[in-house]
Amino acid sequence: MVERLRPQATRAGLTLTVVVPEGLPQVMVDADRIRQVIINLVHNAIKFTPPGGFITVSARAVSDGVIISVADTGTGIPREDQPRIFERFYKADRARSGGGTGLGLAIAKHTMQAHNGRIWVESVEGNGSTFSFSLPLVNIPFTKP
Repeated sequence: MVERLRPQATRAGLTLTVVVPEGLPQVMVDADRIRQVIINLVHNAIKFTPPGGFITVSARAVSDGVIISVADTGTGIPREDQPRIFERFYKADRARSGGGTGLGLAIAKHTMQAHNGRIWVESVEGNGSTFSFSLPLVNIPFTKP
């Protein structure tokens, strides 16, 4: 799914890397919904990373599941905006927010809740952002968002 966005990243002058180790544990998910979350996070990283920057999509096993992260060397998110970025229609950078609906991260949050996981951001303004989400190992039934 990340490969779909590689041409867009290349046109934007970005280096897109995928780091997924072999042997990750299996998780039960709605693959289409998780694919959409990853595409949304990578698309946002492309949108807010200046030319010459880097985006890394990675996955790692933890004791109770798998964590998938999208890290970029982009503009970062102001600390005061971080608690609200997963709200519907909220746009942290109103001057550069054109073209988006402000729904992508809210949809991602609801998708994670439906999968009994969570999503969060670590960001320093001017130094990029890392969006991560967790998917639990247990086979807890999920509900469609």
